[in-house]
Amino acid sequence: MSLPYERKEKNLPDSLLLATAKGILAKEAEELEKAAEKIDADVVEAARVISRCKGRLVVSGLGKSGHVGRKTAATFASLGVPAFFLHSAEAWHGDLGMVCREDVGYFISNSGETKELIDLLPHFKRIGAPVIAVTGNPESTLAKDADFLLNTHVEAEADPLGLAPTSSTTLQMAMGDAVAGMTTLLLGLEKEDFARFHPGGSLGKKLLLRVGNLMAKDAELPVVSDSALV
Repeated sequence: MSLPYERKEKNLPDSLLLATAKGILAKEAEELEKAAEKIDADVVEAARVISRCKGRLVVSGLGKSGHVGRKTAATFASLGVPAFFLHSAEAWHGDLGMVCREDVGYFISNSGETKELIDLLPHFKRIGAPVIAVTGNPESTLAKDADFLLNTHVEAEADPLGLAPTSSTTLQMAMGDAVAGMTTLLLGLEKEDFARFHPGGSLGKKLLLRVGNLMAKDAELPVVSDSALV
C-alpha cells in the first residue's frame, strides 16, 4: 500500500520514541488536571438537566468529535440514560426525525464552529429541546447559542506536530465521563441496576451469575441407589 505522502522514514532510537510516548501521555494528563481545576457549576447543571430528561440524550458531532460522541452516548446508555448518537450531517437527510421535544442535545465541537452542528441548533430550539455545548472555544457560535456550556479548552494538542486532535479529544471524552458519573448519582443508580444493562460478558457474569444459575437441582439431580452396580 502506498501512502498519500512521501515516506521519509527515520531510524530513531528507542529512547527517543519512548520519551515521545511518555510526553504525549503527560501532556494529556496535564490538560485533564487543568480542566479539573477550572470546571464550575455549569457541569453540575448539565448533569441535572440530563438526569431530569424525559426523552433521550442526543449526542452529536463530526470528525474526531463524532467518534468521541459515539463513545459518550454508549457510556450514558450503559448507565441507564437512554442515549444515541446523531450524525450531524446525516441529521439533515432524515435523521432529525429521531429527535423529540423531550430530548436533550449534547453537541461536541472543539472549535465550536462546525457548520453541520451549528445548523442543528435552530431545530432543537424550535421543538424546545435544550442543548449542552462541549467546546474548547467559549466564544464560539455553539457556545453562545447553546443553553449550557462545558468548556473543554486545551492549551495545545499532545502529538509531535501539535495538530492532531489528542489532548482535546481526551478531554472531551473525560468530560462526558464526568457528567455521566454525576448523572449516575442523581439517578440513584445501584450495582443491581447497572447489572441489568450488562447481562452479557464477564461483567454480566460477575454481577448477575449465581450458583443457582448453574447447579443442578430437584429432578435434574441424577439419583442412584447405593446398592446399584457400576
